[in-house]
Amino acid sequence: MKLNYNEKELHQLLQDFHDLTKLTLTLYDPEGEWIFSYPTKENYFCNCIKTSPEGAALCEASDRASFEAAKASGECVIYKCHAGLIEATAPIVSDGFTIGYLMMGQVANAASPEQLQSLIEHALHKYHLNEAENDSWKQYAAATPCISDTQIHAAARIMEACISSILYKKLISIEKQQFEQNINTYILNHLTEDLSVDRLCEHLHLSRRKLYEYSEEFLHCSIAKYIKKMRLQHAQTLLSETNLPISTISEQCGFSDYNYFCRIFKQENGMSARSYRVAQQT
Repeated sequence: MKLNYNEKELHQLLQDFHDLTKLTLTLYDPEGEWIFSYPTKENYFCNCIKTSPEGAALCEASDRASFEAAKASGECVIYKCHAGLIEATAPIVSDGFTIGYLMMGQVANAASPEQLQSLIEHALHKYHLNEAENDSWKQYAAATPCISDTQIHAAARIMEACISSILYKKLISIEKQQFEQNINTYILNHLTEDLSVDRLCEHLHLSRRKLYEYSEEFLHCSIAKYIKKMRLQHAQTLLSETNLPISTISEQCGFSDYNYFCRIFKQENGMSARSYRVAQQT
């Protein structure tokens, strides 16, 4: 699903946040996929952790868990990642629908240089990184902001204010019209085929979960009900504009069972397909 965003203004907003807090701010799409960050260069310590396959996998799992928690609560969540750093994730919610996420972090709340050293050396040892270099922690400590709990919560509130600005200025949006157009075109072009959820997901580049969510949000019904609605609407068009046999129309609209088509058409329209044709042509 395409995410529209005002790249110039969003970059400036992320940069302003960093200039004020010295923290990294990252924008993600509704699927939790990275869009961009400021600063653009990743934290030196985090980058080192990700050179370990285990560390990289846990970083991704930690991010995903934060997206799910933020979406479920509808609020900013502050947490400690697997490497011991503090991060916060907040959902960008428009009309009750999550259209993205902001994440800040890659900071420590160590009370002293010694505590920060212990945190970093523990993570390096955990993932077997640079153990032979006694002073390796210093280069990572120099690149890792260390702030208090009070500052972390204050920065999180500023991040939430950034989200309010994003929504007010409409810097991010999902194209409802595009979603409806894409799905309508695909359904109409494949009415006679098996319109499975997997095929729709592949065509729209969406997960099953997102397809279900977008269907409820944008189409106001389940995807199965919408497909049936599209089939019946096309049947109405063919009944009105052609003299094709009703059995042929049933097949062309994807109803393999003629009796089922007749029953469901009458149920939805309050009259039989034959009566509908007569009413439309008189």
